[in-house]
Amino acid sequence: MIRRLVPFGIVAAFSAVLVSYLAYTWQLSQEMRANAAVFSRIYFQVVQAVASPEGMTPEGELNLIFQLRDLGIPVVHTDLEGAPTTVLNLPFDVDLDDPDAVERVRRYVERLDAKNPPLVDSERNFAIHYGDPLYLQRLKWIPWLQAALLLGVVGTGVWMIRTSSRSERERIWTAMARESAHQMGTPLSSLVGWLELLEASAPEDALRPDGIPVLAEMEDDVRRLEKVSRRFELIGRRPALRSVSLFEVTDRVGRYFQARTPSLGRHVDLAIEIPPDAPPVLGNETLLEWAFENLFKNSLDSLVGRSGSIAVTWLGVEDGRARLRFADDGPGVDPAVRGRVFDVGVTTKHGGWGVGLSLVRRIFVKVHKGTVELEPTDTGASFAISIPLAEKSAG
Repeated sequence: MIRRLVPFGIVAAFSAVLVSYLAYTWQLSQEMRANAAVFSRIYFQVVQAVASPEGMTPEGELNLIFQLRDLGIPVVHTDLEGAPTTVLNLPFDVDLDDPDAVERVRRYVERLDAKNPPLVDSERNFAIHYGDPLYLQRLKWIPWLQAALLLGVVGTGVWMIRTSSRSERERIWTAMARESAHQMGTPLSSLVGWLELLEASAPEDALRPDGIPVLAEMEDDVRRLEKVSRRFELIGRRPALRSVSLFEVTDRVGRYFQARTPSLGRHVDLAIEIPPDAPPVLGNETLLEWAFENLFKNSLDSLVGRSGSIAVTWLGVEDGRARLRFADDGPGVDPAVRGRVFDVGVTTKHGGWGVGLSLVRRIFVKVHKGTVELEPTDTGASFAISIPLAEKSAG
């Protein structure tokens, strides 16, 4: 719903800015037209006074002053000592009998003279100090308004293009995820059938050399594939959130990878350091497992061919959120991509897709309203994670 309203909001905002700009320029044009009429009347009176033997009459001088006032030009009439005698169109009220007001006018005159040299009549002992008319001051804002409007149009266009592209990628991702879940259904059913045949013909105590029961782990793998299928079905939908034990989720994922560590990397120790009585969080168990699996898989990939350790550490509760750290002592994250490590397509693995950590952020931040951050470390990779507690625990 909000996404549909955004284009209308943008059009409305742009229209409001455009209408305001047009109204502003129209008002300026009206003021300039009015000032042109005043200038014409002043010119007429001056020519008339020059042509008349009497020159400028007192009434004509008074009328001329009123005409100048209508132009909106700030004017200060002073003697050669700088004492103001007459003021017009100043941006503040002036009482020339008040010494403080006179001093304020003197300071204002200095600003006027810095822009426009005063007109001085040494014989008659007076000077005219003047500034820019009001409409000219407003005209100075036109380039800035035009630049702001242009930037707004360009920025809006870029934002809409990026939003449209992101939305398209989201739709493609959602469609592919759901189609993958659908396609996995048939082979999963077949695997379950083949596994039942194996259980009927293989000895119950069939073990790997390291003592791990083969059939039990195969069953676990099939169940996990079923979970993966359900995860893909959740893409693009609002998942249900309930009270979830972080200890159970991380311990289950850790034990799954611990049984498969020999095939993924030698001498890797997995440590789940979350207390069993840690307060539950408000989450979706399926998606939380998915996020932690991606973190475990990332760490194991970085430790391939070397010994190392992976630890999930409990950091306590802060501001109604469970805080924990997921860390390994591998080679760490390339500094060139540290700032973009959660972006889609960013990876340091050969042939990697760059979606694992992006999915982790989506699950922790967008779905669970928590946080996940890559912490600065000299070696290894360390992620600080926070997830809101379930209501009962938060209270």
